Amino acid sequence: MKWVLVGIIGGSLCFSPVALATPRLSVSEEVYDFGEVKEGVLVVHNFILSNVGDSVLTFTQQPKTTCGCTSAPLHKTSLAPGESIALEVRFESTGYGGNQVVRYVYVYSDDPEAPQIRLAIQGYVAPHALYEETAYMLRYRYRLILDVRDRQAFARGHLLGAVNVPVAEIPGAVSWLPMGTIYVCDAAGETGFSVAESLRRQGFWATRVLAGGLAGWTKELGDYLLVGEIPAAEPVVSPGGVSPSQLAQEYLIILDFRTPEAFAQEHLAGAIYVGQTGLDAILPHLLPATAQAPELQPYIFCVDEGEGVAAEAAQFLQTLGLTRAYALIGGLPQWRIRYGSDFMIKGS
Repeated sequence: MKWVLVGIIGGSLCFSPVALATPRLSVSEEVYDFGEVKEGVLVVHNFILSNVGDSVLTFTQQPKTTCGCTSAPLHKTSLAPGESIALEVRFESTGYGGNQVVRYVYVYSDDPEAPQIRLAIQGYVAPHALYEETAYMLRYRYRLILDVRDRQAFARGHLLGAVNVPVAEIPGAVSWLPMGTIYVCDAAGETGFSVAESLRRQGFWATRVLAGGLAGWTKELGDYLLVGEIPAAEPVVSPGGVSPSQLAQEYLIILDFRTPEAFAQEHLAGAIYVGQTGLDAILPHLLPATAQAPELQPYIFCVDEGEGVAAEAAQFLQTLGLTRAYALIGGLPQWRIRYGSDFMIKGS
């Protein structure tokens, strides 16, 4: 309350109370209960912060959280009277399977009545199954095989899940190639190193080369994970390439079980369209992996917009002996929440 002089009455000073303009912080809710989620889901919720006072409200510092599994950055430092902002809080549930959790976020402002407000995000995290994995692990395991041969050679035979971009078309592919590990595969080791060096100069630092190209692969591993014909070329021996057996240990196959329309609109680079009825067609290429040692089997991620078909497929593949087959927890929506359109190829 502020007092101001309004006049002199009977020789005495007279003061009158006047309300002082102050900021006031209001929140949409203090507790958000997400109910039950599966371990590996990234929980995202927006708390709405509003200035219901009559002067500018200033956030005196960034919000603080009670653990590294929670983030809550503010992108503004002040709110005008009547203005609101969404405070996006993210909780990483990985590692909390089987636990009831409560995580706090503290918001600091110059509201004289509430300089600190505590918000909570809470719920139960159910353990995920052995045939399920997170979007984080898919991102960690991501390997793209970039086949730079001409389209006719690619059509005759190629590695399962490889993406074909002939050398002359590489400049046009830079806009969508993922900023992750890329293995360049040529016919026999002749052009891969120059392509890889060109990509590295453009910022694709994790670009590597398959030693001996496709010919090197088939000489060491035969028709393992090969679609089509075995090339007749003899591999060129050159230092610095990654051996086929090493690539085999890191090999990633993404099976997309969505509708053809959804796949055509947007899909992860290197994903193989399977749909809801096409798994039988891909099995002949996958089953030889069951004869390999577990560390030589490919990582197989089954994806859809949820977990239904993909989960069933992953369970089925594991029963066949493909021990590294997983369903993406939360489906592609969880990928988009974490990584947006990264690694995605959009249809024209």
